[in-house]
Amino acid sequence: MASATSLMELGDRYWALGLPAAAKSALGRALAQSDDATPALRLTEIALSQGDSASARKFAMEAAKRAPGPATKILLGRAQVAAGELAAARMTLATALDAPKLAPWDRARAHLELSRAADAQGDVSGAGAQAGAAFGAAVTAASHGVAHESLTLLEEISAALVANGRGAEASKSLEGVKDTAGRRMCAAALLSARHAAGDAAVTDRAIDEELAAIETSSAAIRLRRLERRARKHGVVDHVALLGELDALIEAAAGESLPAVDRARLWFLYGSLCADDLATRDRAEAAYRKGLAFQPGHTAAACRLALLMLDRGDQAGALSEIERALRIDASHGLAWRNAARMLDAKSPSLGVVVGRLLDAANPGAGSAAGAVAPRLVTATAEVVRHDVIAGVYAHGHRVKNLLGIIGARARSARKLAAEGDLHDRLKDLETDVTALYEEWAQYLRSMQAPTPTVELVPLSPLLHEVVMAAQARTQQVPVTLETQGGLPDVRGDRMLLREAMLNVVSNAAEACAPAGGEVVVRVRALIAPGGSAAPLVEMVVTDTGPGIPRSHLGRLFVPGFTTKETGSGVGLAIAERVVAAHHGRITVDSEEGVGTTITITLPTDNRGLASLPMWSAERGLP
Repeated sequence: MASATSLMELGDRYWALGLPAAAKSALGRALAQSDDATPALRLTEIALSQGDSASARKFAMEAAKRAPGPATKILLGRAQVAAGELAAARMTLATALDAPKLAPWDRARAHLELSRAADAQGDVSGAGAQAGAAFGAAVTAASHGVAHESLTLLEEISAALVANGRGAEASKSLEGVKDTAGRRMCAAALLSARHAAGDAAVTDRAIDEELAAIETSSAAIRLRRLERRARKHGVVDHVALLGELDALIEAAAGESLPAVDRARLWFLYGSLCADDLATRDRAEAAYRKGLAFQPGHTAAACRLALLMLDRGDQAGALSEIERALRIDASHGLAWRNAARMLDAKSPSLGVVVGRLLDAANPGAGSAAGAVAPRLVTATAEVVRHDVIAGVYAHGHRVKNLLGIIGARARSARKLAAEGDLHDRLKDLETDVTALYEEWAQYLRSMQAPTPTVELVPLSPLLHEVVMAAQARTQQVPVTLETQGGLPDVRGDRMLLREAMLNVVSNAAEACAPAGGEVVVRVRALIAPGGSAAPLVEMVVTDTGPGIPRSHLGRLFVPGFTTKETGSGVGLAIAERVVAAHHGRITVDSEEGVGTTITITLPTDNRGLASLPMWSAERGLP
């Protein structure tokens, strides 16, 4: 059986490697085998860093029983403040402050926790007074040296001072303090807090000068210097900075760097990797390592979610957004990320909305599960309609201007004599005319077409579409597979032809560069809800390069294209035509395998209102 000492060493090593579950397991076994307070202290710190206030309070009480000194009482006070037991926390912290052998940094921590307790109770003057007392104690303690842990504490105290309007006053109080490394650290922490709060009297240069004057090889100070360099986006050399961070990570492995600083180190590394396409694949791993040390960091969870969304990992991104909402349901970026997860046409919309609501407010998902998806869908349609209507209105002015420019270029060309000017005017006329036609098509993709309802026989229409698509892209075989006796569709034949042709032609063009094939399968389906009129399903499958998951939600946005020479209007027109016929169009794709587009149309002109969110047969709408 491993000794308690070796288990504590193992737990510390796991924690340094960013493995909190393994660290807690080892330290929990050490706690059971020993009467020492150290395992309880370590477990309390881990619980506090993870936002687990209940566990923090439990382990802090155990530490206070085993070593009933002022330091353990202050730790218990911190845990009680985190758990919302404010009256108990104030009593515990006051008792610690009365201890005759209270260490200077412990005194600073006790006053800071009292400031937080006062702030939580709405006692503004009390919070400010306790923050001031904490800073005074920190300045006294800093004269004897500043360790990693105390630097983090200095920053927390400075933030509390500034939040209570005492930042400038505290800076002034440092003017008469002897110039030492500790005094400079106090000044740098305070200036950084004031600058972050928008204090115009503090400059970047002043903070840099204070940090540069601190003569130390401390990993914590090096980290803060690198953070400041990274913020100066215009002069950042990513390669050099990442090299220095690699060296710092290696150096920090042998130092007792606090969990919050280890998290900051990895978050900085992740942000730099995310800014550069050449290193972006390392960003996710860095954010995960940082979140292992500080799982309660909402902003980092949001950044990780965005990275996962960008590469199409919807499931992973949803888990990180849930984490962010559980940490802080009021965080704006978390909700904006949540909104990016919501595809109004997705069959899993209800599931996603329910999970997000449950993360922010447990139980809300089941309560609003049936209503929220409908509201999301309606909101998305209203916003989309309003934006498109605005662009359409202003777009006509641009189209008219292009028409005028083209006409005047044509007139000028006719007046010009043969030569260089004539040729240039001819090129201008050609370019403007092409742009006019492309813009006109783009505007047309924004219009909501009004179908002229007629009875449209499907079989001849489908053969016509496939032959036209084959003529456009002759090197790619396009095959049609249909059932016998397909029902007729009620709608506008020309609009339906254009929509289907756009979809099939897009599929053939996707296969053209590397070769491939397109198969169009059409069948009749029994309509749900007891309707006697069947549905018609058209499935267009290609063996092209596929579409990145991160692009799937934008395929029907006018102007969006994944092709270098595409206009981005073909699928937008198809989607609006299908919607005008009360139908539905969905896309599924896998990179390196191909793409499948499914169009489902009613045959009775009453739409798909009764179609369920999930189809048991295909798992798709």
